[in-house]
Amino acid sequence: MKNSNIIDKPRKAGAPDLLGVDDYMKALIKFVETCNMPTTIAVQGEWGSGKTSMLNQIKHEICETGLNKELDDKLPYYGIWINTWQYSIMKTREETLMAIIGGLTNEISKIIKRKHETQSQAVLNKVSSLFGKIAKAGAKAAVSQIGLEGDLIDAVIGNGEDTVDLLNFKNSLQEAINTCLELDKKQGNNNRGFIFFIDDLDRIDPPVAVEILELIKNIFEVDNCIFVLAIDYEVVVKGLVPKFGPLTDKNEREFRSFFDKIIQLPFSMPVAMYDVNHFLIQSLEDIGYIDEKFVENESMKDRLTDFAMLSVGTNPRSLKRLINTISLLKIIGEQKNENGKQVYELVVNFGLVCIQIAYPKIYQALIEEPDYKSWTDKTAKKMRLIELSESQSIALKDTTEFDEEWEIVLFRICQNDPYLSSRAFQISLLLNYLSEIVPNNLDFGDEIARILGASSVTSVSLDSIPKQAKKGEKIRFEGWQGFEQMLKGNKAITTFLPDLKTIHDYFETEYKDLIQFNYTPNFLTIACKYPSSRSRTIIFIRLKKESVLFEYSGKTVLISIISDFNDTVKSELKIRFNELSTKQLK
Repeated sequence: MKNSNIIDKPRKAGAPDLLGVDDYMKALIKFVETCNMPTTIAVQGEWGSGKTSMLNQIKHEICETGLNKELDDKLPYYGIWINTWQYSIMKTREETLMAIIGGLTNEISKIIKRKHETQSQAVLNKVSSLFGKIAKAGAKAAVSQIGLEGDLIDAVIGNGEDTVDLLNFKNSLQEAINTCLELDKKQGNNNRGFIFFIDDLDRIDPPVAVEILELIKNIFEVDNCIFVLAIDYEVVVKGLVPKFGPLTDKNEREFRSFFDKIIQLPFSMPVAMYDVNHFLIQSLEDIGYIDEKFVENESMKDRLTDFAMLSVGTNPRSLKRLINTISLLKIIGEQKNENGKQVYELVVNFGLVCIQIAYPKIYQALIEEPDYKSWTDKTAKKMRLIELSESQSIALKDTTEFDEEWEIVLFRICQNDPYLSSRAFQISLLLNYLSEIVPNNLDFGDEIARILGASSVTSVSLDSIPKQAKKGEKIRFEGWQGFEQMLKGNKAITTFLPDLKTIHDYFETEYKDLIQFNYTPNFLTIACKYPSSRSRTIIFIRLKKESVLFEYSGKTVLISIISDFNDTVKSELKIRFNELSTKQLK
């Protein structure tokens, strides 16, 4: 059985390299193996770009596990992992800093104790004693934050005469680490030192993240130690605003100087170089969305990658969300017996979901007006879009992305949103690619509307919830249930609903997967799924007061009671179907 989703977890140690980042990881490892210490490396990237996965792989390749002595003796570093987010949950700023100091200290002590418990006991006791004093001072600061009186604080944590000296604590850590490495050498193990992997700094409050960086610099930057930090530079900028004020051209150097003071090697995740095609195709195969036959279609494979790159981009977390959405829609289709989709349907659906996730306002515009290639100035007025200036109109005519009327309407939609405005060319290219996928013998607007109906259930926009249609709007519903719910709000037709359901069920049973339904507030359309020409509509069923009007083959038939839907009408509709379809009904 295929898996239904791609878990949004960092790449496990030793797992296959689907994004093509191993060369960068190996280069970082070579740097680490030969660098002077202490050194701090910043693995930078936006949230979800793969920073934790990179740290996982480095730790796996060069750090002891404590589980296999023979293997550990060949690895050059002790590895310590600190998830700052976990240390900060339900804690104040002071408590978070103390928890991280304690976490780092405890992890160092555990390793040294495991390796050389007897010989290192004296230095470990010294570290423990000094940390105890720091913990008391930290506790006192934390308790004072909640407004307790000084005498009560002293009663809780004691009021000794000893003073806390962070320099002594730092020196005791250095002594403990040196002792561990010296004892290693006597045993024939040439460990170079300790690597501290500091993760999830971009998930905590930016000012606290900055304080953690300062903490590392002032307390834990000791010989034979390397810090590898997963962080987004934007978090550092936000955290420094209280200190330097908002970032401007004038003070940008101050922000950069702070970062450079702590970080000796900045490394940015190579998201632009990710092998998205490999990751995407492999993941879509894993969830059963595409099969081996599809994979052989190079042009369609490339279109999937194009759609992803023009929308969600190369961020692994965004790609996983996209794939999981596709998987759910596939399962819904299977539950509705909509199997055996053609290649073009799979690709169009993928492209529409890309738009849904990356550009929800464009997706909503498609919901309202699916036949986007027919968008005109009238459409723009209906959407209440801002008129273009004369200079904008002239400039657009010189671009291939906005030289058609519908593309100009798209441009006007994008101008209402700063993000869409910055991505207008990508959106235009995406929609142009999408229009090339739908076969010429099909009604373009109907196909987009049909496939949109299936994808709307995964939209996070309230606007995509079916609503009563205003004059001139095109609203479509996903399945009979949504259609019926809308009709129940129309009291005039309520009495005819059971008969309409009987008619609907007849078509569904008799024609099975050879037809498709399009549901709108004013009519029900039944279309041929495998048309022999561009004409594919079998019948329009217009909703009237306590009745419906059948329109097909140039004639109209009023259906007031279910007996009006007689064998003559059914026979005529079968003839109409066989005239339109490549697959005949007996």
